[in-house]
Parts: sequence; C-alpha cells; structure tokens
Amino acid sequence: MSYITFSLILVLTSFSNSCIAQADATVTVEGDIITLENYLGNGVQWDPYQLDYGKVELEISKNDWDKLYSRLDFMKPQVVRVMVNTTSSIINDTLNPYREFKDLKPILDYCQSRSVTVTFGDWGGGMVDSKAKTINEKNLRFAAQYLEFLVNTNNYSCIKYYNLINEPNGFWSSTDGNYNLWKNAMQFFYSEIEELDLAHKVKIMAPDIAIWKTDKIDWVSKSADDLEDAVGLYDIHTYPSKTTVNSGRYENIIRAYREAAPHNVPMIMGEIGFKFVEPEDSIYQKENIHRAKAKPYASIEDSQMFVYDFSYGIDMADALFQTVNAGYAGCVVWMLDDAMHSKESPNKLKVWGFWNILGEEYFGDSEEEVRPWYYAWSLLSKYMPQGSKILRVKTAGDPAIKAIALKYKGSYTIAIINISGENKKLNLVPSKYEGKSLFKKFVYGKNHLNKVGGYSLKPNDEIDLVFSSENQFDLPAESLTVLTNIK
Repeated sequence: MSYITFSLILVLTSFSNSCIAQADATVTVEGDIITLENYLGNGVQWDPYQLDYGKVELEISKNDWDKLYSRLDFMKPQVVRVMVNTTSSIINDTLNPYREFKDLKPILDYCQSRSVTVTFGDWGGGMVDSKAKTINEKNLRFAAQYLEFLVNTNNYSCIKYYNLINEPNGFWSSTDGNYNLWKNAMQFFYSEIEELDLAHKVKIMAPDIAIWKTDKIDWVSKSADDLEDAVGLYDIHTYPSKTTVNSGRYENIIRAYREAAPHNVPMIMGEIGFKFVEPEDSIYQKENIHRAKAKPYASIEDSQMFVYDFSYGIDMADALFQTVNAGYAGCVVWMLDDAMHSKESPNKLKVWGFWNILGEEYFGDSEEEVRPWYYAWSLLSKYMPQGSKILRVKTAGDPAIKAIALKYKGSYTIAIINISGENKKLNLVPSKYEGKSLFKKFVYGKNHLNKVGGYSLKPNDEIDLVFSSENQFDLPAESLTVLTNIK
C-alpha cells in the first residue's frame, strides 16, 4: 500500500468518524422490546356546542359539520371525550333524553361511524350536595338512564367508558374535593348501570382528577380499592407549565400516578393542556394574558393563546412523549373547538381549540382556519392507532431531542422532537425490526409543513431506513419528525 493511499484512507476514516461525532443525539429503537401491549390511542375533547353566545344564538350548518368531519378524518382521533349535563335534560323531575340530543347526536354519530372510542360522562352538576355531603340519587339514576338511552336505545356502542363528575378533587368541582362523596356517587351510579344491564358494555373511568404535583396519588389508589373491577380505565388531568414539561420533570410526576393504579388496567391522560403556572414561565403568562385581552371573544381567565403558535404543537408532543414513556395508554387534548365553551360570560370563549368552527358566522373568518398545533396532533393521532405496541426507545446525547416508537400490525411509527431553538443532527438506530423499510417522513415545524388544501399534509419525503444501523437526520429547530410506514 502506498503512502498516498494509506493517507487517503486515514482522511476518509477520520471524515467518516467526524460525521458520526457531529450527531447531537442517538436514538435507538428496540423493535423486539415492548413496554406497553395495547395502546388505546390519542384524541380530543369534543363536547356539544354552546350555541348561545349572549348577544347571538347560532347553529352549526351542514357545511360546518362536513368541515369538522373532514378535518377529523385526517386527524383520525382514536379516543374522544364527550361531557354533558344530564340535568339539562330533566324537566319537572322527569328525564327527557331528546331535549339536548340534537346537539350531541352529530358528535356520537361521527364516533360511531368511525369506530372511535368514546369516554362519555357528566360534568357533575346536581349529582351531589357538597355542603350536605350527600348524593342526589334521583339525578344519578337519571344519568344512568340517559346512558342507557344512548347505548341501548340509540346503539352507540362507541361509548366504552363513563366519567362521572369532572375533576372531583378540585374546589371548582361539585364534590368540592371530597373523595368519599365522589366515591359514594360512583358506587351508586355503578349499581344503577348494573340494574340497567349496562355494566358489561360501559366501564367506569376514574378518578379523573386534576393534578400538578404528586400530592393526590391517594385518589388513584383508593379508587382501585373502593371501586375494584368497576373501573375499566384510569385517568388523570394535567395542565403542566411549559418548563415542567420541557425539563422532563413532568414524566416523573405522572409516572407516580400510573404506578398507583393497577398495572392490568389501562390508564390515559384524560385531559391535557398547558398553563403557565410556574414562575419560570411568567413571561409566557404575561404574553398569554396580553393576547387574550386583545381578542374580543377570548376568555382572559381560561384561554391558551399560544395555540396560534407552532411552539404549542411541539410542547404538546413533548408532553405526549413523556406520557407514553410513563406507561399511559393514551392522551386526550383539551380541546377541539373554541365554540364549545365560555368562561366569564357567554361571549368570552375558552380559546384552546384547533379552530372556531363558527368563525365565519360571527367570531371572525380567520378563526375558522386550522391552527398549527392541529397538524402536530393529527400526526400523533393518525399514526399512533389503537392496538399499537409501544417499543422501548433509548436516547443518548442532547436532552432537547426526545423520541417514542410503536409497532402496529407489522408496521412502525417513530416520532422525534427537537425542542430547542437550534437545528440538530440525529443518529437513528432502528434495531431488530421486520417488514418494509420505506417510511414516509413528515416534518412539523414553522416553514416545514407540506400542506394539502386547508387541513391535510403530504409527506415531506420518503426514505429507506437501514435497520440495525445508523441513519442520520437533520432535525430543524422546534420540530416534530414522524417516520411511519403505517398506511
């Protein structure tokens, strides 16, 4: 071998090694190690619309229902949470289930026709008396009868779980944080659905508490002891601060709740959104309030104005990744549509949605357009189908790079985020895989979406992954990359 040839080999070897060394992180997906067998899926809160907005009463037109259906068909939510007030259908101590049914029917029709799992429930008003510490047996009986009306009379088999009383640990809840009062209501309600021959069709979802720290774990463990086999799905709600999630502390908090629930019963994040509650996020909170005040129809007390920014999609993906890695079987975001709920007054909407479907009718044409985070959540709903097996992922290097992976009927999804404001390089090693190696590549991030029309995406690229080897990728700043060969 000549000196020149030897020198060239050294240069090429050095260049190759330097390319590998330039990677900011290495993600190894272990295709043969399953951490969760049956993922329930991701989805969204979709409640009957308010329609009375103080100065105006509106209706959702057929065109708007078609628009909603088309957008959801692209997203493919696997789980939808739907909440009602049964008391709105009680007139003169008599249940009239058809009174509010026309506003609920299009939602359940969609879920039934697309085989979407529904967690249905009652917000809790009128179900208990927190001052007297008593349950309202008559209204609880009506709630059970209303469920029978939906499941048996109208054949909504999509309703799999029932959530009685929203966030019962809170002072804002009808139970005023009283565990025993909530437990008594749950036990009475369950005995009613047993009598109606519903208990084998619909299971209880519990405890549905809102948490920020690890100080409410006993609600989960006591639910398991007191309600036993009645609970078919455990859940909590979280509204973490951005710093809590981005730092990774969020995963440790929610893991403690998962570990308190029986391992043989699935647990989901029943409701999630971001609130800037930590001092480190005060600058975001000031901007959030500033934006809400500048928008005529936004609730100042209860809006997340960063839904208009690409960053919110990255933060939601970050929270989802940690939820998956903590052992949860699904995640439901708050919420689909601004037009569903108001806060301070009927015309002050809770701005949290992917859009406002009544924008063209009243709230401003641009509000009806999809917001950026819709695309991030769509990718993480559509390509994380119900029945997926979550795979073990190891990430080494830059903590700003995070990943999850799953297997579904011989196909795979690998999702990676870069939460930093800088472009990064990644080495991806998919080990012990099987099947086809051609993957669609979607990139969510500012100036990276490959949009089609007003609500769908095409892949940015198609790539061949080299299994059991390093595949190097560029990760744009504040981006989500989804690689999938799921149809």
